[in-house]
Amino acid sequence: MRIAAVILLTIAAAPACHRGAPAPKPDEAAPGGAAASAPPAPSLTPGGTVTPRMEAPSEARVLSSAFSAAARALRPSVVRIDVEIEHPHVADHEDDDDDMAPFFRHFFGQGMPNQPPGPQRGTGSGVVMDSRGDIVTNRHVVSGASKVKVTLNDGREFTAKTLGTDAETDVAVIRLEKPPNDLVAARLGDSEKLDVGEWVLAVGSPLGLDQTVTAGIVSGMGKVGRHVQMSGGRVRQYIQTDAKINPGNSGGPLVNLSAEVVGINTLINTGPGGAYGFAIPINQVRMVAGSLLKEGRVRYAYLGVLVGDIEQLDPNKKAQLPGVDHGVFVSQVTPGGPAGKAGMRAGDVITEIDGRKMEAAGDVIDYVSARAIGSRVAVSLVRDGKPQKIAVELGELPSVDARAGAPAQKLGLALQTLTPELAQSMGIERGTRGAVVAEVAPGGVAAAAGVHEGDVILEIDRQRITTAEGAATALGAPRTGGHLVRIRGATGTRFITLGSD
Repeated sequence: MRIAAVILLTIAAAPACHRGAPAPKPDEAAPGGAAASAPPAPSLTPGGTVTPRMEAPSEARVLSSAFSAAARALRPSVVRIDVEIEHPHVADHEDDDDDMAPFFRHFFGQGMPNQPPGPQRGTGSGVVMDSRGDIVTNRHVVSGASKVKVTLNDGREFTAKTLGTDAETDVAVIRLEKPPNDLVAARLGDSEKLDVGEWVLAVGSPLGLDQTVTAGIVSGMGKVGRHVQMSGGRVRQYIQTDAKINPGNSGGPLVNLSAEVVGINTLINTGPGGAYGFAIPINQVRMVAGSLLKEGRVRYAYLGVLVGDIEQLDPNKKAQLPGVDHGVFVSQVTPGGPAGKAGMRAGDVITEIDGRKMEAAGDVIDYVSARAIGSRVAVSLVRDGKPQKIAVELGELPSVDARAGAPAQKLGLALQTLTPELAQSMGIERGTRGAVVAEVAPGGVAAAAGVHEGDVILEIDRQRITTAEGAATALGAPRTGGHLVRIRGATGTRFITLGSD
């Protein structure tokens, strides 16, 4: 009790000093003849020397103000997107790294295989495009979502529906079902005017948090190729930034200091050198979003071939290409596609299209994507060491479902391209190529043939398989007696027969 009394007395005495009561002098006697001493005044600073207050350089204050102004200007136009996804069935599967097939939930940190039924939830970001409530985001944020909820920066929540998605660029447009009348559309910039070294902000809802902002610079810009793979196969340009991007930032804007959206954040690439953020240039996003709003889809011209860089071929394969000093190697030709109808074959090397030299696989995709559907192109190629030229009428690129999903779905399979990163996570050599069986439908043809989740399709009819699309195309071709499929599984390599005419 005595200790408590002392504490109470000390606390009670302090306010009296703050009210201006005179402090007792050191030589004044307290009752009983004892000298009274006042307790030391409380201090928040340590005794002795204190670090000096520095004046921030004017340049730093200007830059800080620019960051704040840009973030403040974009705040009303950036939204958080929460989705609910029912467990997908094989028939709903799309050839997409972000699908929720049980096998891949294990490798991408989204749960374990064979988890109990129930919806999955995810969070992403988006950018308001107009006052009608149209919002652009990444396709993989809303793909397969049964429920979409949008939260504005002031906390208001709205339900939304998906208007259209484009797997080729990983762009999607959703629309608020009952948009408020005070929506603020983001100002879109010109990604062609961006410079390496320019300051940018990444805005979004990382890790499920409310709207956050990170700052960095444009670290690089260039054409997508073998060194940079984006989440959309026909994203032809990329913006690289060191502004911190985390899960949940997907679909959010990359913004310059003029508060203009210059890109849509879409990918985090983590490697030995650290983590790098990538964004789809806003000029391409604008065109894709416009097509999705107008038609609900985007139409692309296509040649109907699977191509690769000659530099990536193994030495034995290169030795079989006499008379070739540059070009793009054709590894597969889509049966019934434009190139196939024109007589192109697997093993050909494309050297030019309409007189333009083709040095890498991306050059072919770039050129063809820019042409109109139905236009004719002159393809120069080398076959068995001899130059040839053929004319190809470009067709319309089929949808992901028609191109890769349907043949496999009929067999009760969901397929995924085996990437080096996925191979490593599965304990397979990084150089292994093939298509991974992501899901097997119970009672289906594949299940009856003994196919299991995690199996890797290496060959079909003695032809090497390098992608899920290539596997689906091969399985979809009619063949009497079925397709001979070479599979690598937990017990080793085996052959099975799948499908029939």
